[in-house]
This record gives sequence, structure tokens and C-alpha cells, in this order.
Amino acid sequence: MRRRRSEPGPRRLAAWLLAPSVAILALVVVFPLLFALYLSLHQAEPTGGGITLQWKGLANYTQFLFHDDLFWPAVRLTLYFTVVSLLIELALGIGMALVLNQEFRGRNWVRALVLLPWAVPTVVNARMWQWIYAGANYGALNGLMHTLHLLPPQVDKVWLGFDVPFQSVPILGALMGWLGATDALHMIIVADTWKVTPLVTLLVLAGLQTIPGSLYEAAQVDGASAWYRLWHITLPLLRPIILVVLVLRTMELFRVFDIIYIIMQYSIRVVGVYTFEVGMKFLHFGAGSAMSFLIGLMILGLALLYVKMLYSEDSY
Repeated sequence: MRRRRSEPGPRRLAAWLLAPSVAILALVVVFPLLFALYLSLHQAEPTGGGITLQWKGLANYTQFLFHDDLFWPAVRLTLYFTVVSLLIELALGIGMALVLNQEFRGRNWVRALVLLPWAVPTVVNARMWQWIYAGANYGALNGLMHTLHLLPPQVDKVWLGFDVPFQSVPILGALMGWLGATDALHMIIVADTWKVTPLVTLLVLAGLQTIPGSLYEAAQVDGASAWYRLWHITLPLLRPIILVVLVLRTMELFRVFDIIYIIMQYSIRVVGVYTFEVGMKFLHFGAGSAMSFLIGLMILGLALLYVKMLYSEDSY
């Protein structure tokens, strides 16, 4: 009886076992988040002895929202990058998943090969595509175009240029210029899509495995075409997976930094690059922290929009 009384109960034992994880989580997540929120309410500038703080309240937030000439163009450019990348990744991911869900010889090997781009580190992927898009001396894409005689021998295409597509089209050209969608941005979309599409394919393929085959058999008996089965069986039942992909990829795309910064530095100013420029290049820690929270709120708003559009109790 004395031993039983001295032994901790299940709840106390669980608390002791979870305590190290909770402590680590608080140190690496909660404390930096609260400290960043504290900095966002101050004018924080580095000095020789540390950081000088001056209370500003919500002035950092209102400065970006109402008085900054670069913030909203960066938001527009980031939204364009996010939407276009999502559409391409979803279309390719669903198409590849539908193919990989079929029975054919060597399917397991193809599935393994499809995942290889996702295994490439982002920095390596950025440097690789920077080399592919490079000029005449060592640019792989221009070399391939010359080998296939798609470009004249003395002509090299500038893949990472700042020309705006469809400039001659009256409305579309003006819209693309207003968004800041240059040739370089589209080439980066291609590079990022090449790496991340396998992840979308894997998630969609996992969702396809849960759809009962009897539904397709019944639809075939009723004479439903392949397109009808896709639109009325496959896609509705994939709504939970599509919701997960949209939320996950929106979070990653809207705060994209590494691939754009490695390839183009500050030439393409999405909100992630602009935040780094304000907070780390110009050392305005308070303003950079405020912009980080604004980005988080925008991502939260997009996630809620996805849930509102796609969430259904019948899908879960």
C-alpha cells in the first residue's frame, strides 16, 4: 500500500513525461513568437550594447498598411506567385496521382522516381535551376536549345529577365505589369513547381487509395464516362486532401524566400524577401517583426477561406 501511494498517478506520470517536450516547445516556438510580437510594438534598432527599444504601439503595422509604397506591391506579387504555383501544382499533382494510381508494370519504381525532386534540398534546387537558366557560357537550357536548333547559334535567351509577358495585349499586359509578373518570376515558378509537385502527388495519391473501387464500378455500369467519374466521384471525395494541400502549400508559397533570394536576391520583392530586407538588411527589427505578423494574418485569412469553400462534414 505504501508503494502504491508513493507511485505517481497516470495523469501525473503523463505530465512528467510531457514536461521536457513542452519546455523545448516553449523555448523554440512560444518564446520567440512572443518576443517577436514584443519587438513589433517597438522601434527596435541594434546598438553596440544590444538593442534599443522605443514604444510605438501599432505604428509599425499602420506604416506598412497605409504609408509604405512597397508593401502592397509585394503582397500583389506574392499573391500572384501563390495562385499560379498552386494551380500548376494541383493540376500536375492530381494528373500524376491519377496515372500512378493505375496498374502498370514498374509502378512502384515510377512512384519512387517521382519523389526524387522533393528530396532535393531547396538551396541545391535553387542553385541547380540558376545554372540551368544561366547565360551562354554554361547555361544548360540555352545549351539544350542550341543543340536542338531551337535558337540560332549566336543568340542566347535571357531566361531571368524582367520583361513582362503579354505586353502587347492591352488589358492583360497592363495587369501583368501591375502585378509585377516578370519572366524571371515565371521561371522561378517552374523551378519551385518541379521540386514540390511530387509532394502534392503523394498526398493526392494517398487520398485516391481511400476511394472504394466499387463506386467506379457502379458508375461504369451506369455508363458514366471517365470525365464524369473524375468530376463527380474523384474530385468531391478528394476535397479533404485538396484542402490540406491548399493550406500547406499556401503557407509555404506566401512566405517563400529561399529560392527567390538565392536566384534573384532582392530583384523580385515578394513579402518574404521584403521582410528579410527590412528586418535583416536594414536592421529594423521592430518593423520586420510587424511585417512577419502581417504575413501570418494573411495566411490565416487564406486558410479560413479555403476551409469555408471546401470543408464539408460529409467529406470526413
